[in-house]
Amino acid sequence: MSATGKPPANAALPASAPAQAAAVTVKPGFWAGRTATILLQVLTGVAILGAWQLAANTNLVSRVLLGDPAGIIKKMVDMLGGERIYSRTLYDHLAATLRVIFIGYAVGAVSAILLGFVFGRSRPLRRVFEPLILAVASVPKIAIAPLIVIVLGIGEVSRISIVFIEVFFIVFFNTIQGVYAVDEEYVNIARIMGASRLQTWRRVVLPAAVPDILLGLRLGVPFAMTGAVLGEFIASNMGIGWLILYSGAVLDASSLWAGLVFLVATTWVLSLVIGAVEQRLLRWQPQRREGPMQV
Repeated sequence: MSATGKPPANAALPASAPAQAAAVTVKPGFWAGRTATILLQVLTGVAILGAWQLAANTNLVSRVLLGDPAGIIKKMVDMLGGERIYSRTLYDHLAATLRVIFIGYAVGAVSAILLGFVFGRSRPLRRVFEPLILAVASVPKIAIAPLIVIVLGIGEVSRISIVFIEVFFIVFFNTIQGVYAVDEEYVNIARIMGASRLQTWRRVVLPAAVPDILLGLRLGVPFAMTGAVLGEFIASNMGIGWLILYSGAVLDASSLWAGLVFLVATTWVLSLVIGAVEQRLLRWQPQRREGPMQV
């Protein structure tokens, strides 16, 4: 202790000092918090809608061509209330689209995971078929959709096939990536300990590849919706995609925008479901237990 009663500058800190310093956290300001971010997002949306409504009220934009928020919200409420739009209700259109998505997504995802495991663990297969697979995957699906309709006809089968193709490749490539990235040291240790090939795949390869597989499944949701809408554009007389297409053809802007909103909302809900499953299956990972990045 110095004569002034203060500890010297080079004095050692008590043992508890590092712990106390680590316990001190700096709280972010309001505008750096999550609540402020959500508030800014809401205010931005309200400002855009307000400007759009003002432009429609002052005839700066055409209600016939672009609609207006008030009319769109009214149309959405009417559709949710069961109003028939082009001889069918919103729920009829949603059911038609979701049925195609569920079947195409399920078949495409299961096929992609099974084949992804086979190709991921077989170097000769990858060498032989990789150029062909990449060539097929690189073709825009909108280019081959008419061919699918010609071969399979107009109906659910063709639309399910388009969804299947959209989902298959994104899940397939993610599965291959996850399987191929498995550390071979773990596989060899399992073999040395007497594990069979099936046990090695189930206890070592599959758990290590699950994060990539689930990522592919989550990314496959918007691809599945894209495939369903594309199929309805080409070969359907009902569904959300057909509703949007027909509304544009008859210049019904309110129904068109309402259909787009319901389309986005459906995709968002389906993505949340897959995300919840992903969080539950990967809760053993520290970053999963802590949740997404905090703002």
